[in-house]
Amino acid sequence: MLTIGLIDYLNTMPFHYDLAERLQDAAVRFERGVPSQMNRGVVRGEIDLAPISAIEAARHADDLVILPGLSIASLGAVRTVLLFSWAADIRDLDGQPIALTDHSATSIALLEVLCRERYHIQPRFEMTRQHLPSMLAEHQGALIIGDDALVEGTAHRALSHATGWNLPYIYDLGDEWLKMTGLPFTFAVWAARRDRATELEAAGVFEALYASTEAGLTETARDQLAATYAARLGLPAGVCRRYLRDLRYHLTEEDRAGLKLYLELALEDFDWSRLAFWQGEAALA
Repeated sequence: MLTIGLIDYLNTMPFHYDLAERLQDAAVRFERGVPSQMNRGVVRGEIDLAPISAIEAARHADDLVILPGLSIASLGAVRTVLLFSWAADIRDLDGQPIALTDHSATSIALLEVLCRERYHIQPRFEMTRQHLPSMLAEHQGALIIGDDALVEGTAHRALSHATGWNLPYIYDLGDEWLKMTGLPFTFAVWAARRDRATELEAAGVFEALYASTEAGLTETARDQLAATYAARLGLPAGVCRRYLRDLRYHLTEEDRAGLKLYLELALEDFDWSRLAFWQGEAALA
């Protein structure tokens, strides 16, 4: 039995638009969770294929292969990787506590890179449960991702602070990366265990995933997904529709260039050549 990991965020819905139906006769099961759970599951060998944080794919390149042409990326604002802060200038967060989401790896490393390379500051980072009000009640900044970030960024509500109820400032890390580099940022890639990749391909999983993604990225499908998630998240359908329209899903050469630069900045002694992109069994040679 093969295990496929799925993340129930709006931004992943095009991938598994009709994936279950396409694989209904295959010996597969689905495991759902947040990105950090997908990361752990794939690294431990408990999940054979999943969308995982891009930095984790690089950290464990010897054990994984990346599916080419599939990613979650943005050119500029992404809307679901947001730093909320009481500081009107990020540079004022130097030496200050920032709460980090427990749902992500790539976004945390991105914030660390931006603080070091763009703002030249050293905040005090603390991993916490992802819950914006409690994060900002005890910290000067809070990094949150996913649907929570989309909801909180759209609502932009006043939150309790030492000086009363105030509106936090919002910094979109996709936009901050673009300002620094002029390149897209790749947040997630689809990665498979090297020791299960051939079996996944033989079972038709890769083919089904690509076909499901193509179907999920049609205008009709994105409208359907936006309407469904708008009701679930309590957001206008237009917000969800625009969000899906602006994301990049195909890991183009430009996306790879942004990813390479990010990994070089985030990982000491990073070697891009270690990343294997699946091209059949030859990728494992």
